[in-house]
Amino acid sequence: MTDQKTELEKRNITRLSNKQAKMVTKSCLQTALVQLLDKKELSDISVSELARRAGVSRTAFYSNYQTVDDVLTELIDQKLEEVNNSIWEAINREEDFFPPIIQKMKDNYDLYSLLMKANIEKTAFFQFRDHIKDYYPALDKKTYYMIISIILEWFINGCEDSVALISEICDKSVEAVKTEILPKLRES
Repeated sequence: MTDQKTELEKRNITRLSNKQAKMVTKSCLQTALVQLLDKKELSDISVSELARRAGVSRTAFYSNYQTVDDVLTELIDQKLEEVNNSIWEAINREEDFFPPIIQKMKDNYDLYSLLMKANIEKTAFFQFRDHIKDYYPALDKKTYYMIISIILEWFINGCEDSVALISEICDKSVEAVKTEILPKLRES
């Protein structure tokens, strides 16, 4: 065994309630999975290896998840919930949609990059694509592809440009839909 500490050892955790223990176990498994994904494909990660890396037993793993894929799915769902919460906060404050979602993408750049590198189709980017469709259902394909391309290119280039600039570009694209395309659709 190596001198590398498990996720539980790093957190110096001793006694917790069952609910707290479950949350910590899940968090350790998710963190360990991200670390392993940096080195290998998802399909090459076993439950035993993941549990060992997290510092939990296989029994603890199976009391929370059925498969390694389930750990990843829950992690992505949690990140999407964070994005959704940011969006709703912006909407409730009557602010633009794009800045909070683009900021969340930037904040989680390392994780999302790792997931994209691992060719995992359920990455937050693909979920983001679906959010664009949901929030802007009248978006024509040209504008939709333009927005997706803008954000993907920004992300692939390491989020170098500011969130404000990318949000402004996306907002202007959507504004074009509102002022040019929607009136034409109403006329027909």
